[in-house]
Amino acid sequence: MNRREFLRHGGLALASSALLLISNRCHAASRDRAAKMKRIGCTTVCFRMRFPSTRPKNHPKVGPDLTLMDVPTFFADELDVHNVELWSRHFEDTSLKYCKKIKAVAQSVGSKIINIQLDEPAYNLSHRDSAARKKSIEFVKQWMGRAAACGATSLRANTGGSPKEKFDVNITGDSYRQLAKYGQKIGVKILIENHGGHSAKPENIVELIKAVDSSYCRTLPDFGNVPKKGGEEYRYKLLKMLFPYAHLVSAKGMYFDDQMRHVSYDIGACVRIGKSLGFKGIYSAEQWAPKPQSIDPVKITKRIIELVVENI
Repeated sequence: MNRREFLRHGGLALASSALLLISNRCHAASRDRAAKMKRIGCTTVCFRMRFPSTRPKNHPKVGPDLTLMDVPTFFADELDVHNVELWSRHFEDTSLKYCKKIKAVAQSVGSKIINIQLDEPAYNLSHRDSAARKKSIEFVKQWMGRAAACGATSLRANTGGSPKEKFDVNITGDSYRQLAKYGQKIGVKILIENHGGHSAKPENIVELIKAVDSSYCRTLPDFGNVPKKGGEEYRYKLLKMLFPYAHLVSAKGMYFDDQMRHVSYDIGACVRIGKSLGFKGIYSAEQWAPKPQSIDPVKITKRIIELVVENI
């Protein structure tokens, strides 16, 4: 082999090695993203304007109407998300038969229902009247049964109570203790989110978790549910208190500008707090703000997902 041929063959070998290295890096990046996407979920709250039950009157449509039967396929096709979180206000049928159908639809596209966010109708697990509180506990148990039928491993139930009302950990704790005991029987954890009422104070949530003392009573930290007067330091303090007990996280986004920058707070910083505290669970994308935005909800949700994936 002469010098010219040697250089030519050597150049081809180097080029081949470089292409192989690039290919391996691309495959590694693809595998890494796929692994991270397994830790991404999404709630139907993001698409509340496409559900007749939660779209305000006279609000313009932002796409075809959705039902819960549509959601698993919609999330898989549009978002590449297979962990599905449902909002109680989106159930057009609350029968166990319907819930089992939702589970089957999710399984048919390689997805699973991970949680139900329970809001209306009103209930109060901190009610000082024992009869009224018992009624609320039974109401939540019914929804835990629906969560189990859907295939979900958890249900978020609000504490109730008022910030002006003195928090009594014995009363509220008894409610969650009963729910955790029931949840252990059916395989559904009861989750406490920083979501108003007595749960507006993270200290109350931690006190409840310790009082109940069950692996079936965990937290659901929400990035956005923080009093304005608290500022960013309070947001981070709140998350640091709740993450150690977290089963699921609400990776909430609020307002985005025209360049799709999230301007309300640093979502990435919130995710990094979870990472630093060893959280290995699912981040469920959610968008909620007092004033609706005109941006396509699919585009907003994808941006939230990207901000989480970049920081896991």
